[in-house]
Amino acid sequence: MQQEKFLVTGGFFDGTSEGYVGKVILSRKNGETTLDFITELITEPPTPSLRLKNKGFAGGSIRGDLLWICSPNQVLAYSISNFKLMHVIDDRLFNDLHYVLADINGLYIVNTGLESLDLFSYDGKLVERKLLTSEERTHLRTNSSEDFRLIDSKPHFMHANYCARNPDGKMILTFVRQRRIVNAEDWNWASPEYTASPHEGLIAKYPPLNQDCLWVTLVPGEIVVSDLTGEKILNRWDLTALNISPGWTRGLCVLEHGLLVGVTRIRASNAGYYSGWTQKEIDISCTSISYIPFDTKKDSVTVEVLNERNAKIFSILSLESQ
Repeated sequence: MQQEKFLVTGGFFDGTSEGYVGKVILSRKNGETTLDFITELITEPPTPSLRLKNKGFAGGSIRGDLLWICSPNQVLAYSISNFKLMHVIDDRLFNDLHYVLADINGLYIVNTGLESLDLFSYDGKLVERKLLTSEERTHLRTNSSEDFRLIDSKPHFMHANYCARNPDGKMILTFVRQRRIVNAEDWNWASPEYTASPHEGLIAKYPPLNQDCLWVTLVPGEIVVSDLTGEKILNRWDLTALNISPGWTRGLCVLEHGLLVGVTRIRASNAGYYSGWTQKEIDISCTSISYIPFDTKKDSVTVEVLNERNAKIFSILSLESQ
């Protein structure tokens, strides 16, 4: 039997401030594929005064033996071996954090609420903060409350949600509102406009073509892979056509033989975000992770993820290289 293991991060839409880390085990034997989900950690962010309902954990990445993830207003590092909290990074301008990339240069933090891309050192010092809107707007927003970390910072002009490093070394940043990816070095567009709001925007090899590619998930239920410019679409997967439960599509991991993709249950508060969702689809929606093989003759496989607690999925991270 061949087994591959992955970490999953997210939170809950159940009125609590808890986040979770889970493990997905993909097993393949005699042509059969199974998925299992195990809960490794459910906990509240460490500082009681900074906990926010329905937030929990957002996206993250693995470096060495540490899992770096975001709460809405802190960056946290957990040991992969025992899920003990090892590091906490605070900043008074952290708000609605969506993703942290543990990079050779430090921690790149997608500060969605502030509308910035922040670079911090691993010992918690701010190295650089790139604002995505004007300094004047940032000043007004950050001085409008006693503690910016706790406010609802919407509306967001950009709603950045993910960053990645291109093979040329440049950082790219994914915008939900503009439905595009931008080069964070020169601010030129790094993708065309997508048909729906994107998540991810990661760089990974597309094994059937053996080349580095740009991957995104689109909120209504689609995965798109293109060349690194985003201009040439190489393949796309419609989750509905694959009989995968409809929902807010986010969380992607590219394997040698297929894809793992996350779907978060549609709720009343986000059902109107995509008008194509029917009431029937809303009724059957559930939080889950699905395996989609590149071999089109094989079926997809799905496992539910804490659906009874209205869980949401942010990141799916491979443990195979750890």
